[in-house]
Amino acid sequence: MNTFPFTLTTLSENPEYFEEVIALIEKEFHYDSNMSYAKDFALLMDPLNFENCYLYVDQTTNHVVSHLAVCERVMIKNNSSIKVAFIGGIATVKEYRGRDLFKNLMNHAILSHSKECAFFILWSEITGLYEKFSFYLSGGLIETGHSVLSSNDRPIGFSKTTFKELPSKDFDDLKKIYQQFNEKYFFTVVREEKEWSIIRDMTSIDLYIKKNADGILEQYFCINKGRDLSNIIHEVGCHPDHYLGLMKSLQKYRTWLPESELSLSGNKDVFYTAFMRLGNFEQLQMFLKSISNEEMELYSMTGDLISFRFAENEYQVSQKDFLQFLFGPKPIKEFEKFLLSPYIPGTDSI
Repeated sequence: MNTFPFTLTTLSENPEYFEEVIALIEKEFHYDSNMSYAKDFALLMDPLNFENCYLYVDQTTNHVVSHLAVCERVMIKNNSSIKVAFIGGIATVKEYRGRDLFKNLMNHAILSHSKECAFFILWSEITGLYEKFSFYLSGGLIETGHSVLSSNDRPIGFSKTTFKELPSKDFDDLKKIYQQFNEKYFFTVVREEKEWSIIRDMTSIDLYIKKNADGILEQYFCINKGRDLSNIIHEVGCHPDHYLGLMKSLQKYRTWLPESELSLSGNKDVFYTAFMRLGNFEQLQMFLKSISNEEMELYSMTGDLISFRFAENEYQVSQKDFLQFLFGPKPIKEFEKFLLSPYIPGTDSI
């Protein structure tokens, strides 16, 4: 007798389950009928990522009963890059909970991506559940103001559009801004052409742009994204010389930035960015050695303990403490200079 009557598969192996997966996620996430999870989280649910969309199918009913997806990305800081895995689209049919479906999918995803990715990131409000899988709240996030941006109250000189509506020249200018400023200044997500092509069609994000006297796009910000980021400015970009001016014009609105930008905010509260879990030790080792100019060297990761050297001192701390020491909130003083508070725009988050 089969005691576990479920088949583990992926959307690449069984693309015919796509609509059923989306319906499951939208039901469990309480999506409104006028919103689309597939559009809001296109980077996760795009056919190019189907091989990383894991699901269980009930062998008796032939219906999807649980789903979890991974989107592998690259993050960059000071020209040093590191591969990470974002986890999202987690949903299980209510009547099938308590049968280890989610547990098995999570363990399968971690095992499948740990060799490639230095750490995992997911967004949730269920703290106790994810700590069982060694995910810990990490990263410092700030919200600069409390005002809600409206059509009658917007920064001077900005016009509203979407990525899809941008003329090709303007879209190319925006991409250059992201590559030449965001990827150089923040600890953020790298966008290759395949990501940009998907982002181009994400119509649930409102885009505001500002051009100079010559008609060249030089500043932008993104607000809204379906259900999750309503009235939140979750991405900013500009030429470096305009950064302080842009932030001054956005300061009163609900703008999310990494903790490293705390001096630009009148609000000094710091929130957690996401849940993070360590993955490939060697990748993390090389990344931290590079961005710290060899001041930091990881020795080992044994069970829950991380052993490392920083400057002339040696440490042994738990994984939870290690993640918060590095990424915040309130990273230890010696690490603040590396500006490692992750900046994951809502455009990329899953």
